[in-house]
Amino acid sequence: MLVAVFSCIFAVVSVVLGFVVRRSATTPDAHPLQRDQHLSGTIWGVIFVALQLFLAVWSGIGLVQQDPLAAIFANIVLTLCAVANFARPAVRSRLIALTSPEGHFAHPLGLTVVLILVGGAFMTLGLEIPSNHDISWMYPLCLLLEYALVTAVCAGLFFVGQRRGTAPALLGLGLYVLGVAEYFVITFKSTPIQPGDLSALSTAAAVAGTGYTYTLSSFYLYGMALAALGMLAFQLAGALRPDAPVRSRRRMVANLVIGLLCLVGVTCHVTLIDYYNTLNIQVYTWRPLESYYRQGFLPAFISSAQTIVPPKPKGYSADEAQDYIDEYAADYDAGEGASETRAQATEQFDEEKPTVIAIMNETFSDLSIYQFLHANYQGPEYFKSISDALLRGRLYVSAYGGGTCNTEFEFLTGNSMAYLGQGVYPYTIYNLTQTENLAAQFKELGYTTTAMHPNHGTNWNRENVYNDFGFDEFLTIDDFDGADTLRGMVTDEATYDRILQLLEDNSDPQFIFDVTMQNHSGYETGMLPANKRTDYLIDGLYDAEVNEYLSLIQESDRALEQFIRALKKLDRKVVVVFFGDHQPYFPSEFNDQWFTNEDPATHTERLWQTDYVIWANYDVAGSDQTSQELDLSTNYLGTMLMNVIGAPLTDYQKAQLSLREALPAINTTGYCDSNGTWHLSEAAQNTDGMSQAGIDATEARRRLSYMQYLKLFDHGEGIFTKTLQSAANETDPNLDPGTTKIK
Repeated sequence: MLVAVFSCIFAVVSVVLGFVVRRSATTPDAHPLQRDQHLSGTIWGVIFVALQLFLAVWSGIGLVQQDPLAAIFANIVLTLCAVANFARPAVRSRLIALTSPEGHFAHPLGLTVVLILVGGAFMTLGLEIPSNHDISWMYPLCLLLEYALVTAVCAGLFFVGQRRGTAPALLGLGLYVLGVAEYFVITFKSTPIQPGDLSALSTAAAVAGTGYTYTLSSFYLYGMALAALGMLAFQLAGALRPDAPVRSRRRMVANLVIGLLCLVGVTCHVTLIDYYNTLNIQVYTWRPLESYYRQGFLPAFISSAQTIVPPKPKGYSADEAQDYIDEYAADYDAGEGASETRAQATEQFDEEKPTVIAIMNETFSDLSIYQFLHANYQGPEYFKSISDALLRGRLYVSAYGGGTCNTEFEFLTGNSMAYLGQGVYPYTIYNLTQTENLAAQFKELGYTTTAMHPNHGTNWNRENVYNDFGFDEFLTIDDFDGADTLRGMVTDEATYDRILQLLEDNSDPQFIFDVTMQNHSGYETGMLPANKRTDYLIDGLYDAEVNEYLSLIQESDRALEQFIRALKKLDRKVVVVFFGDHQPYFPSEFNDQWFTNEDPATHTERLWQTDYVIWANYDVAGSDQTSQELDLSTNYLGTMLMNVIGAPLTDYQKAQLSLREALPAINTTGYCDSNGTWHLSEAAQNTDGMSQAGIDATEARRRLSYMQYLKLFDHGEGIFTKTLQSAANETDPNLDPGTTKIK
């Protein structure tokens, strides 16, 4: 409550002092410019007081870190800013005095420039400090670049507005809010805000209000103070605006030209200069957070934005890509495709097509891989005990802490996010109307296709993507009215009940894709019933967040067991593929604390894996169904499913199965060779010292990039719009084969 008390006291002080100085600064015969300064100052004074009141209220409900020093500092600065604005006419007079012949500045413009430079510095810190707590860790040149960008844009707005401080001050406030948003995104997802997130704002808004606690740290207070000083600097610079008689058309044009030069200069800089190759500002897929911390939010974000359109792989040609597909497909047909087991499975599939149920379970993962969480945690008990599955194993995904749609994209299309980069969400930015996918494939085989997700259909643009993919029906939250919920979210069991109802209503073969919602973050709701809570002690301490997550996984495990038991009783063939989309956002802490002195690839990939199982309620011909373990990545999962049940395969799928011999798994962070050794994505640039298996995997990775580009983009349709298609078709000469600029 200390922060609340301090904020209330200082808010009162701000109002009282503001009232006093406002009365003393008010004169009946004030000049129009002085009255304008008075009104503007009053408005901004109220804004600063409102910030203090917000701190008081937010702290009063226990959502501000109790740091007295930070609270005092922030409130002193806010009071200073409020009073300075309430007394804007008097302050202006003092500033004008500084520019007199007896003052320290020969001309008001000189002091204006100083205030702009100082204001830009404070605004830059206001953007960074809320999330980037150790500014000294930033590369100096990157910090200078970010400062230059912020200051130039603020200066442009200042001069375009004829030396008024309102626009740049509002920008400073916006940058601070962005810094706070970055803090919460990092807190909840362990990843920074990236360009693709802007295309998913509706999805973020849909889930932001459930399960998250928005506690403000002391760095929020420091950042607010610094941002406030930046806003004040531009307000004071605006106070130096010349009186109306002094302002001339020539000066107005000069201001406009200076402002436009600043804004156009920044625009040209961020669009024409290659941040990745020219400035060496790179966002690494396996540690994007570190990239943002070291290089600054704006430089890292701009670098990512410049590379969001995937360039052609170096040396790409459609003919060569098709040759690779034909070559690998022929290898499959001559090898595994000609085997007796494949023939048996194909014959059985043709006789009676099984219903296929794909369950992408929200945040389902086995955290026992983290040394049993130092709590003897054994993982999801039933899931791990399934002994009659067709296949099971680790699933290497391209999402961590969030980004569900990317795992879904890889599974349904068979394409890898490895070539698309960090922070890209194909569902929201690409035209996928001609993309091969499992729904369309099953539909061609005569299946009824249904997708379900017990949340808003607009999330991740699913309603449009599923329509493009060919799903006959999409069941959303509106179709689960009255369903059981847990922590306010529809349970896994409720979706399984709906699946069973679909099977009862339709005896024809179906493909059902269930994207669950029950386990979605955050995990500090405290809304779990007492009989469903776990009480694991991690290193002897109880962690409510971790235990809420483990409780949810336990509930998912129970629901899966019940669902499998129900399917066993059905008199029809059913196949289930069950997998987790990504891990929650908190295991990175365990990974760094408990796993040291290991190679970076192995260390990183531990975060980017979940588990999968493919199970059938009948004896699948050609399979012994003893839960054979096979680790793979999500882009191969759909193909492996089709292969093991004897379903027809496309040439692209056949090629993937053949290519897997050299490249068993691939995701955004790295790729695995046939020896089981993981290599970070950047290793594809230089194979010196790499084993033969690693070299073969690197070459397979390059070839897969060709095949994927052909299937995903090179079919005559724009990936964003027709305008951007030409950009996507530009080959980047600096791009290593099969890699995107963002590594």
